[in-house]
Amino acid sequence: MTGIKTLSAAALASTFAFAAMATADNTPDLRGVWSGTHTVAALPNENSDGAPRFNQSEWVLEIKEQQDNVFWGTSKWSRTSSDRWNEGQVTGTISRDGTGSIAMVESRVGEDRKVNGLIDATFEDGKIFADFRSLRSGITYSTVLENDGIS
Repeated sequence: MTGIKTLSAAALASTFAFAAMATADNTPDLRGVWSGTHTVAALPNENSDGAPRFNQSEWVLEIKEQQDNVFWGTSKWSRTSSDRWNEGQVTGTISRDGTGSIAMVESRVGEDRKVNGLIDATFEDGKIFADFRSLRSGITYSTVLENDGIS
């Protein structure tokens, strides 16, 4: 009887080990440079006469380090009509449920640990489908990021 329990315990442990390896194997490697363009919607400000603001922008996300399902990188964005780039840092996690769900937090350079935005995303068909919302400026956008082939 003890031998059967030991064998059953070993089989169960092996099942969990294989499941953990399968989860790790399903985690996409997101390292590299990702970019996309989009329309930004922003809350009114002192220069907009109370009207919401819309503009075309570009976002470049560089995922520099990834360990298992968590990553770190840099983020920069600019209006399409401008040469001025805003820069920040990004940390993120890829869900372990196999859905490709990604959650990211962005902070701006020079603002120690102050969160600028939250990003919900999904990795699907080799692309990152991302929805951004700023906690500070009222900016929102949705974009599709494609890998620029640079790691």
